[in-house]
Amino acid sequence: MAYDSIRKVTVLFGGAAFNNITWEYDGTNWTAKSPAVNPGARNAPAMSYDSIRGKIVLWGGVDGSLVTKRDHWEYDGTNWTKIKIPAAFKPSARGRTAMC
Repeated sequence: MAYDSIRKVTVLFGGAAFNNITWEYDGTNWTAKSPAVNPGARNAPAMSYDSIRGKIVLWGGVDGSLVTKRDHWEYDGTNWTKIKIPAAFKPSARGRTAMC
């Protein structure tokens, strides 16, 4: 979960049920979003907000087969985009971790 300070919403992705739903909370209501692309069902990814680029950043998590993920995604408020990181700079697979 991460707070988008430009759009003034908290963004949540995935969950304990290993779903692939993107949620936004505006301080009053939770709204399920329907991006055309998403990171795929997972639990416990790390998320943070990049205030310079205005994007939510998601890393890792655990999928429904209990495989720890090693992928990096960004959410711009409309769609998720998978970001390729060179292997030399890519952290190991992680779930139930945090980022800031």
